[in-house]
Amino acid sequence: MRTEIVNNQERWRGCSSKTVLMLSTLVIQPLVPVYGTPVISYTLRAYLKAGWTIYFVVGFKPNPVDEELVKQVHVSWFAIPLLRTLGRLRKIGFFARAIWWAIAQVLFFVKGLRIIRKHKVDLIYTWDVDVAPAAWILSKLFGIPWVARYLGTGSALYAQMQNRLWKIRSWQQVIAYKLPADMVVMTDDGTLGDIVLKKLGVREEKVRFWMNGVNKQIFAELPPKEVARKRLGIRSGYVLLVVSRLEHGKRVDRSISAIPGVISKVPVTTLVIVGDGPERRALEKRVRKLNVTEHVRFIGAVRHEEVPLYYAAADVFLSLCDISNVGNPLLEAMLAGNCCVVLDVGGTSKVVKHGVTGILITKEQLKSLDQVLVSLLKNQSLREKLGKNAREWAWQHLKSWDERLEQELREVETLVFTEVPPWGWVKRRWLKCFSFAHARRHIDE
Repeated sequence: MRTEIVNNQERWRGCSSKTVLMLSTLVIQPLVPVYGTPVISYTLRAYLKAGWTIYFVVGFKPNPVDEELVKQVHVSWFAIPLLRTLGRLRKIGFFARAIWWAIAQVLFFVKGLRIIRKHKVDLIYTWDVDVAPAAWILSKLFGIPWVARYLGTGSALYAQMQNRLWKIRSWQQVIAYKLPADMVVMTDDGTLGDIVLKKLGVREEKVRFWMNGVNKQIFAELPPKEVARKRLGIRSGYVLLVVSRLEHGKRVDRSISAIPGVISKVPVTTLVIVGDGPERRALEKRVRKLNVTEHVRFIGAVRHEEVPLYYAAADVFLSLCDISNVGNPLLEAMLAGNCCVVLDVGGTSKVVKHGVTGILITKEQLKSLDQVLVSLLKNQSLREKLGKNAREWAWQHLKSWDERLEQELREVETLVFTEVPPWGWVKRRWLKCFSFAHARRHIDE
């Protein structure tokens, strides 16, 4: 058996193309114009470069932001916008999401089945919890290895686990994590996903707990602060920076709330907020209520290649999320050499060492955030020291996207040719059945 696997692997390496079926409900680049860290874009490019043919089924209507990349991927989709909208409502949202989830499993299964019938699929690859059941069934029926990739736990799941009813409230995640994928890639973003998986009984040898990669190339040479500010049209003595999607859990309001206290001591300060999202109107309203409109700038969504200029212009970077602050914005801020002020939740302290590579604050210290910022703005030598240390740590410890995805591709190659999926006999019978049905239909036509 081992000899047969090795021979198959050698033949496979000689092939010009391998095929992966990807499934996702995440509304994210490159399939829609949502700016931020293009994690899926980097992954698609890596798989295409490695010779994979990609069939991508998504649960929303695509509106490609990177048409050249999307043209290389075979995309099919379905959308149920009414249920998605109802899912955001408080009173009926739980039931609407449950209905959407059930319908989505059927549609993902049917679309995936059609692709598997027509093409030899070597791997099934999912991006989120809402597609896991359909992927698991396809994997078992056809003996195809399944890689489940999760971009963190996506919510305060670790904190909710202290509640007796947490499995009911987070039933979609519980079902997805418990389904036995052949490999689970959980992003190490500070949401303690490794602990969550362990508590749910996921076998440790199947888990790959990796940080995202970073685009080191665009941070290699940054312009001087004065040049960056001139290009961006920022005429301020000091710049505080937030790079985040504007949604409730990101708690951008905390940075805004500190501004009145900051400008009372350091009037020439501006808070620059890069990003967009559903909370933008509420945040703009809060700025007006605090009467700090002249000291807060909402930039909106910015292409990832343009973001380094904002890091270069900043004196202090802020990340005060409720759940996790170890996302790509923090990693990129450290890579850029920013002095970072970060809320100490989840796994934040693994990346930021207080007083060495940044400033960690507790939730209790948020009340005096303005004082922390004022002391930093008045202490240039401390800011420069923390920024220098952060940059050195980031360049030494963080992987580039090429390195991170090369690591993943090696694991996937090993998985495809060393795993012997159960129910292999079912795969052969199903394929024989479908081939016969397809031939009969062709003759009848």
